[in-house]
Amino acid sequence: MAVRTRVAQGKGVATSATAMRILDAAKRILSEKGYSKLTLQAIEEESGEYRALVAYYFGSKQGLVEALIDSLMESEDEALRVRLDEIEEPVERVRALIDEQRHISADWQGFRAFYELLPNIMRDERLRADLAADYAKSRELDRQTLAAGQTGHSDTDLGRLAALSVAVVEGLAVQYAADQGFDHQGTYRLWEDMVLAYLREQTPA
Repeated sequence: MAVRTRVAQGKGVATSATAMRILDAAKRILSEKGYSKLTLQAIEEESGEYRALVAYYFGSKQGLVEALIDSLMESEDEALRVRLDEIEEPVERVRALIDEQRHISADWQGFRAFYELLPNIMRDERLRADLAADYAKSRELDRQTLAAGQTGHSDTDLGRLAALSVAVVEGLAVQYAADQGFDHQGTYRLWEDMVLAYLREQTPA
C-alpha cells in the first residue's frame, strides 16, 4: 500500500517498510490509547524507529495525521478494487462489495483509530476537504459496482444508494466496536438482501 508523505514536496507516496511501521504504530496508539497519546516519543517507542524519521517521512504530526487518513480510507477501497477486478457477473460483484464492507466494518481497531482522528479532522478545513474527497471516491466506487449490469435506476438514485452503503459500513462498525457480541454478520446478510431486492426493481416508465 502507498501512502502520501512529504517526499516530493508533499505529493509523493511511500511504500517503505519504515514509513509503514510508523503508520502502523500510530494506528495502534490511536486505537488503544487515544489521540492525546499520539506523540513523537510514543511513536518512536511503539515503532522502534527514531522520531526524526517521522519528520523525514511526514513532516510533522499534522502530516502524519494526513497520511493516517489516507491509509485508513484508501487501503479499504484498494482492497475492494482488487477483489472486484476478479469478478464479472453483476450480482456477484454486489455480493463481493457487501462482503468486503463487512470485513471493513469488522476492523473495530481501525475504526477506533479513525474516530480518534475525526474531531481533529472536522476542526481543520484542509483535512475536512481531504476527507470529503476520500468519501466521494468511496461513494463513486460503490455506485459503479451497484450500477453494473442493471438499467432500472438512475445514476442519481444509485449515488444515493452508494451513500447509504458507506453510511451502513460506518454505522455498523461503530456498533461492533462498542460490542463485539452485536449481530454483525446477520445484519449484513439483511443489508445484502435489501440492496439486491432494490436493484431488481425496475423504475416505472
